[in-house]
Amino acid sequence: MRNLSSKLHTFAGHSEEVYQVEWSPHNETILGSCSQDRRLHVWDLSKIGEEQSAEDAEDGPPELLFIHGGHTAKISDFSWNPNDPWVVASVSEDNILQIWQMAENIYNEEQDDDDVVADDALE
Repeated sequence: MRNLSSKLHTFAGHSEEVYQVEWSPHNETILGSCSQDRRLHVWDLSKIGEEQSAEDAEDGPPELLFIHGGHTAKISDFSWNPNDPWVVASVSEDNILQIWQMAENIYNEEQDDDDVVADDALE
């Protein structure tokens, strides 16, 4: 049985108050958090404790998968698209709604050689 008086993990990344945390409906190890710092962070729990280079560490802990920084006011709410993985809607205090999707190379580390198209093949 887990000792509920001790934490499992602390996520450090936001610089101001966090307003919402929500699990991805498509992946049990992915969650998002939005903050007064105008950022929405996407976290991957499966990467907690992974080794990283000094250069990568400058960008944040290994579990910090992505930071959406497109808002100019604090983000008050966000929602995962229930039908399309990696599509998120976020709203900010200045009444701006943004719908965005992370590039596949951010969340998909495995890429088949068959999927890679040579530049000269596109001409």
